[in-house]
Amino acid sequence: MYKVGNFMNRFIVAIDGPAGSGKSSISKLVAQKRKFIHLDTGAMYRAVTLEALNRKIDLADEKCYDFLNDISIIYKDSKTYLNGVDVSKEIRSELVTANVSTVAKLKVVRDKMVFFQRESAKTGKVIVDGRDIGTVVLPNADLKIFLTASAEERAKRRFLENKEMGIDIDYETILKEIKERDYKDSNREIAPLKKASDAIELDTTKMTIAEVCNFIIKLIDERLNSMESFEMKELNMPKRLKVGDIVEGEVVSVQDKTIYLDIHNFTEGTMHLDHYTKDKSVESFKNIVKIGDKIKCEVAKVNEDNIYLSRLNLISEENFKLVVEQKELGNDIEVKVISEIKDKGYIVLYKDNQLFLPKSQSTKEVEINKNIVVRILEVDEKHKRAVVSRRVIEQEIYQENKAKEMDSINVGDVLKGKVAKVEKYGAIIRFNYNQGLLKANQVAHTFVDVAQVLHVGDEIEVKVVKKENNKLELSRKALLETPFELYVKNHKVSDKVVGKVSNKLPFGLLLELCPNVKGLLHSKEYSHNPNDNFASCVKIGDEVEVAIIAIDKENEKISLSRKALMDNPWTRVNASVGDLVDIKITNVLENGLEVEALGVDGFVPASEALLESKNDNLAQYYASGDTTKAYITDINPKEWKLRLSIKKYLMEEERKSYEKYMSDTQEAKVSLGDMLKKVLK
Repeated sequence: MYKVGNFMNRFIVAIDGPAGSGKSSISKLVAQKRKFIHLDTGAMYRAVTLEALNRKIDLADEKCYDFLNDISIIYKDSKTYLNGVDVSKEIRSELVTANVSTVAKLKVVRDKMVFFQRESAKTGKVIVDGRDIGTVVLPNADLKIFLTASAEERAKRRFLENKEMGIDIDYETILKEIKERDYKDSNREIAPLKKASDAIELDTTKMTIAEVCNFIIKLIDERLNSMESFEMKELNMPKRLKVGDIVEGEVVSVQDKTIYLDIHNFTEGTMHLDHYTKDKSVESFKNIVKIGDKIKCEVAKVNEDNIYLSRLNLISEENFKLVVEQKELGNDIEVKVISEIKDKGYIVLYKDNQLFLPKSQSTKEVEINKNIVVRILEVDEKHKRAVVSRRVIEQEIYQENKAKEMDSINVGDVLKGKVAKVEKYGAIIRFNYNQGLLKANQVAHTFVDVAQVLHVGDEIEVKVVKKENNKLELSRKALLETPFELYVKNHKVSDKVVGKVSNKLPFGLLLELCPNVKGLLHSKEYSHNPNDNFASCVKIGDEVEVAIIAIDKENEKISLSRKALMDNPWTRVNASVGDLVDIKITNVLENGLEVEALGVDGFVPASEALLESKNDNLAQYYASGDTTKAYITDINPKEWKLRLSIKKYLMEEERKSYEKYMSDTQEAKVSLGDMLKKVLK
């Protein structure tokens, strides 16, 4: 039996609630008035967050929290010490507040904090406040209270508290942060904020701090008095044990197949090995239990001389508590499929608990004797039943993959997909997890019947042309060569082609060379005779034989010439690169000189027009009608291309003028002054 005062010396109060509900302040005041130890768990999580921010780690990555074993966090005298430094003010900053929920939801952080909190609450009278104290950290607390208040009231309290501490944050910002924090805390995967089933809920919206403190003190006193009364009854009236009673005994003797426990009754309790564990591989109590161990067990049989004990039912209960705990934490669990119930579902095994997986919640992965991961949907603690699902996990995985795929897709990307549906308006193209619309006008460069070009199941390449609100618009024609590209791929400058007159313009004719490809026959290229009136010579629909004289791929333009086929002066040109020819300047441009040479047109670039490179206008040195000589630098009769260099000719002439002064005989007889005089004459 417990000694008198056990309950009086050890008493745990768990106070939970949302951000700003006053948990910390109330807990401190009650602890002070009733001389309890106060542990502010929220401040501890804030201290971890502050340390993580100072270290500039990725707050959402658990792998970055290996520093937890190297730091110390102490809450003492209403202050929080991080590595020995008081950080009570720093942990209340806007930055810490905005990130503490992210840090607190990490399992590696919570495990470290929970261990510390449980160790601290083992002895004495303790008040612990937080968001999962009564549900996760201290589920066996003697008194559980869930403090709450409206978001507006909590924001107002936080605003006044910050103001007193010299922190300047406006009310609306605090209200928004509290609402966001409520949502995050209630929906986080690990230990979400919720009221424990046996907690007393207290709405403090219209209560003063004093009223809340007095109310909680009254609850503590009532609970302590009831426990003390129960303890005294236990002392004065030893309980007569019966089958089914739960007792805790201390091991006083250990044998191979049997142990004896002091259960504070008329005799010691006896437990045989097969009532201690269901594991058939365990053959002895030796090395499993030792004298002094405390074991919670159930009375299996009572007679005048012996009390027989068993752990088996409690093991099942404890195992089912694991199911309940995993449901509360929202964790997925690994189970083994052991049997099928026809047309209804499957029985799966988890920690010796048989759970039900309905057909509607199963997937193709479910096979007898196979391990699968499921999520607990419902728990019936009274009858120890639970319903699990595999489908919800796969749906989450699918949605996660779908979101990742959509995030990875950008406008301009070229993707491979399968035709999932064909309609008059276009086709639906399916990728791994997402789909996009390929409109009819994006299937090809010309009008096509979509159903004639695409079929369900076809794998095609498409280009993303628009991404908005997670919807994709696609184009197939963007990846196809245009009619112009196909035409110029098979034709080149100087080719003779036939075009049909599609339009008459003031400056020439538009000729359709093939569907959706047109070329311009400029008026000056219609005939060598300037008196020819092209407009009166042809009509719409007439076919005209022409030669391609220029192709502008960038702007998709084709220039044509009819006169080139009538008389080609290039057929009479017989010259090659390096030949010196006579030229006549026909036009002076900024970038060079248009000239006539060998009976054809040529061009002298500005860089080849003068002896020295100058930025002056070429018109200062040349005029139409001027004649001179030039060297051929590039000639291509098929492309009517002739490039010349006056500069090279001038350099050659200059070199010749000095050659006579460079002979050995002259060099010995003529001085430098003589040479200059002669040149100057």
